[in-house]
Amino acid sequence: MSVADCKKFKGEIENYLQNDQESSDSKTDSVFSSLRIRTLPGRTGIVKEQGFHAAHLLFILFMLPLMKLGTVHSFCGKQWDHWSSCGKDAFYRFKRKACRWRTFMNKLSLEIFYGIELDKCPHEESYFVVDDTLLEKLGKKMENVSHVFDHNLGRSVLGFRIVTLGLLTGNGFYVVDFAYGFGKKRNSASPEKIGDPRSVSGQRSFEAKNYTKPELALMMIETAVSHGICPGYVLFDSWYAWPWLINGIRSIGDRGIHVICRLKNSNVRYLYKGKLRTLAQLYKKVRKRFGKDKKTGLLLARITVRLPDSDEDAVIVFSKGYKEPGDDTVTGGKKKKKKEKWAAFLSTNTAPHSSTVIRKYTKRWATEVCHRECKQMLALGKDQSNNFNARVFATTASFMRYNLLNYLNEKENHATPGTLFEHLADDCAVISYSQRLWDFFRGLFVVSFESIFSIFETEGDFQTYIEILTDALKGSTPIGGCET
Repeated sequence: MSVADCKKFKGEIENYLQNDQESSDSKTDSVFSSLRIRTLPGRTGIVKEQGFHAAHLLFILFMLPLMKLGTVHSFCGKQWDHWSSCGKDAFYRFKRKACRWRTFMNKLSLEIFYGIELDKCPHEESYFVVDDTLLEKLGKKMENVSHVFDHNLGRSVLGFRIVTLGLLTGNGFYVVDFAYGFGKKRNSASPEKIGDPRSVSGQRSFEAKNYTKPELALMMIETAVSHGICPGYVLFDSWYAWPWLINGIRSIGDRGIHVICRLKNSNVRYLYKGKLRTLAQLYKKVRKRFGKDKKTGLLLARITVRLPDSDEDAVIVFSKGYKEPGDDTVTGGKKKKKKEKWAAFLSTNTAPHSSTVIRKYTKRWATEVCHRECKQMLALGKDQSNNFNARVFATTASFMRYNLLNYLNEKENHATPGTLFEHLADDCAVISYSQRLWDFFRGLFVVSFESIFSIFETEGDFQTYIEILTDALKGSTPIGGCET
């Protein structure tokens, strides 16, 4: 999964005309239909009291990054009536409205998983992945913005922390849920607006202020399982490796979801041969038992322990030579991590081989790729609104775009979601370019008809001829626009 470079605009126009490819607005519109997204806002209580339909506004806001537009103001400034005739205030009101976006995401996930036939995916090869990412902001007057510690920079920055829950299948990664997290230190200019947790508008802000990242993760997993999404494993890094969280996940559902995670060298004590020992003490017990694994090329050692407050055995795999996939891509301005002599991984499933535990854990990197691509391509964290509800919508829309790109990717067998995004974005450029050409020639026809009717003193409405000409050309040019 990588972000491909955008192809040349002229080449995409020629490619589009030669191969007669389906335009991206029609393609996305067909996905909205197949996944029943048109009716999904109404089924989750997301409605507009007056004006344009909620599904129409959602579709336009969904398409903005594909049209290479950063804001609603930029879109309205284009005056593209073939896309929408909405004014910017209609979009702003829709974004600021408190809606059940979590319910919307859950229902959309179920539609996608039904479409990709997730039930046919082996239970052992489906994974929940828990991770968090930081959205750095500059506006000190944004609602609920706070100082959050950035582990890459080694200091606090102004912004938000987002905890995400994703589902990794055999062919793609999908964001199932997310939750905001606030820091304890706030700027004096930032208004704090924490609502009632029983209301739609207050739920997100209340949990962001009062729950920790592991607590938010457990809540999201419980909600997803209650909606029928139950994988074989939950993967997360050492920041979430608390025994109470692992035990809490093991108690969810009837199928027994297992946990694979990386451990941190802390004061947590594991029961081994009748005695409680820390991770460092357990390492001393196995440091002379490392053996070279042929599959991974790592030095591995294995030990069976029991977690605190648990009656089940778990396996700890110690490794020498393990590196995270992103360790070699440290760029300027980031704090370089110290090279660790060894790493430890825990699996509540004691059956898999040690190399299998490592292999399954590395699948967690899919969520890192998701966060990167959403920030680079899909406007995650780019919303400029000071309203917290608008920020929740913008995050929902970014992850919705990522999920639908992965859905299209599975259906059309593109190389990566990144290349698919650029393909759709270039198709949008073709539509916009051809629309601008037609607007020019339409204006030329209007002036010509006015002159001809004036010279021959002809009575009648020449607009009828313009409409006939427009209908004739729609069949062979990509200027029809969406019909959502």
